Amino acid sequence: MSRRLGVALGLAMAMAGAGPVLAQAPGPELRCLMLPIEPASRARESALVVEAQVLDAQSFWDAGHGRLFTRHRLRVFSLLKGQVADTTGLTLLTEGGRLGLDQQLLTNTLRLTAGQQGIFFLTPAPWPGLPAVAAGGRAYTPFGSEQGFIGFNLAERTATEPFRTYPALDAAFYQEIARLTGQPRRLLRANPALAAAGPVAQRGTLAPTIASFAPASLPAGTGAVFTISGDGFGSSRGSGFVEFKNADDGGATLVRARDADYVSWTNNRIEVRVPSAANGGQPVSNGHPAGSGVVRVTTAGQLAVETAAPITVIYALTNVESTDGTLLQRPNHIALNASGGISFHFGPNFTATAAPAAWQRALATWRCQTGMNWDVAAPSATNTIADDGQNVVAFDAGAELPARVLGRTTSYYRGCYAPNGEVVFWVKEVDMQFDDGTAFQFATGAPTRSQVDFETVAVHELGHAQQLNHLILPGAVMHYAVALGQTTRVLNLLSDVAGGRQVLRVRSFRSLGCGGPALLPAPLTSFNAQFVAGTGVALAWATRDECFLSSFVVERSLSGDTTAWERVGTVAARPPASAYQFTDAQPPSGLHYYRLRLLRPDGSLDNVAPALLSSDGANASVSIFPNPVAGDQLRLQYPAPADGAVVFRFYDVLGRQIRATSLSVPAGLNVLPLSITGMAPGLYVLHWQDAQGHTGNRKFIRI
Repeated sequence: MSRRLGVALGLAMAMAGAGPVLAQAPGPELRCLMLPIEPASRARESALVVEAQVLDAQSFWDAGHGRLFTRHRLRVFSLLKGQVADTTGLTLLTEGGRLGLDQQLLTNTLRLTAGQQGIFFLTPAPWPGLPAVAAGGRAYTPFGSEQGFIGFNLAERTATEPFRTYPALDAAFYQEIARLTGQPRRLLRANPALAAAGPVAQRGTLAPTIASFAPASLPAGTGAVFTISGDGFGSSRGSGFVEFKNADDGGATLVRARDADYVSWTNNRIEVRVPSAANGGQPVSNGHPAGSGVVRVTTAGQLAVETAAPITVIYALTNVESTDGTLLQRPNHIALNASGGISFHFGPNFTATAAPAAWQRALATWRCQTGMNWDVAAPSATNTIADDGQNVVAFDAGAELPARVLGRTTSYYRGCYAPNGEVVFWVKEVDMQFDDGTAFQFATGAPTRSQVDFETVAVHELGHAQQLNHLILPGAVMHYAVALGQTTRVLNLLSDVAGGRQVLRVRSFRSLGCGGPALLPAPLTSFNAQFVAGTGVALAWATRDECFLSSFVVERSLSGDTTAWERVGTVAARPPASAYQFTDAQPPSGLHYYRLRLLRPDGSLDNVAPALLSSDGANASVSIFPNPVAGDQLRLQYPAPADGAVVFRFYDVLGRQIRATSLSVPAGLNVLPLSITGMAPGLYVLHWQDAQGHTGNRKFIRI
């Protein structure tokens, strides 16, 4: 049995009639696929234990350009085990990171940002040949990843780690660590921030008061606004802030709303968006979601007050942060296979076990309750977890996962510039890796008190893949913890399903201008619309394993935009799978959009991304996608009013013509490939002129 035996994801109580099932008295409650590391074991396994501050965070690719890592320099204040020569630039590496428009986010994996302080339990980094340490330098990584760091809250003079809290940063705290390491604390330099830190003032004569708040329940990471009414908040925010419970640790710590989250702040009213990638207990960014619990307001005068009752965060959507920390955005999914969806591939060591059946049951749960277009395709040739264009599900081999981590999900993001200039982040790949030594239970029955129910694990991790964050909400699949011997395989309709549907319907089923084609709502596997002279507009689509479906609705726009629609027909579903056709024999002239809608059993409708069709070559928008352009070929959506030649010219930022080309373009909508081979990275302008004298320009970035 692996030293990482344990699990963490799930639920302890029922909610809305969809709670967990316990085979017997449950085992200890654990956190998202992590088992606690005993402090004595952690101290023994660590080569170096230091009290330090993170100075910076710089991400980089490994030599194979498949994995992102982040390099941090540490300023060391005191030494608790081992020896260190450099107290101002000790190198620490963590997995994942942000670099340009690429990001990799791993669950159950430590993320650090500049300014954080704490105790680091370090072991030599196990990844040889990384560019950041290639010159013979020494690099470390936290033992057990998240469990290798005890984070300080300087404002409170407290400390926390995933399974423990420390009420005071006093002599007894350091003495206990020294007892475990067997080495007395050696002070190397003063820590002015810790020395000056003090607790936030609590309620007193001049303290603020909270009279009410609304709403009582709301999502995180969607822009939902939470309003606090009362008195004494101050005429402006200044250095004041609002804090929520940290959903990743069950509320043991608090997370602050970011500066951009505040809508308004007056003496009697505060409006703040509930974050899903909030600041930590210090004013540093580490991406934790707000969870259910009481909310605390701290004024610019450092007076604090809490709500009398808790709020409920019903779901939390993953938010992706730009490299400079100025932009937060909900990432969308795109179609990555020929069926308009996303295919997973089982690694060889995964197919050799009983895990695939349990994992596919979990996949069907999300697919048939949210419309997520997932499937399982041909097995992968390797168990490799990397940015390689394959969504791999595999077990590890030995100690690839951090100590006491049972598994994790890696989401790979890519950013691009839409034609309107907006940066869009999308999910380009998802990998899952599980511990090969854990006592998983793969059957449909109940596990024993010492087993981990694999289907429960898979349902939760697929929630992360669908881009949902943790909750403090017993009875929801995305609740931050589960007990050994417990099963939580049923999605909560008010939480998990609602959050998963929001991810899909608001962004993933729509074309956002770059990144790739929109996801088709399951159970669709194809959709096509075209104008056929003498026949009309012909629509065709197909399905697979029909579920969560009542019928289809065909609509067309009232004009050449998508602001108003009219229904032109309905088609009954024919499960379990079928090919469908519909013809609009009398389409209006000019440019019009057509869309297919899936009517769900609950009465809601999911839309396929609209198709723009033209019966007479009317003008439409011209756009470059994706933008920035990474390869040697630029793709241009070009609606031609008539057959004829179009001249395309490329100009640099100084207005110099770089090249020109002429193409023969047929009337109607076209996707034109234009070569940019040999053009250096930078900003360019594409200018076009057709045979009728129509001209235009579009900017793009070559990377």
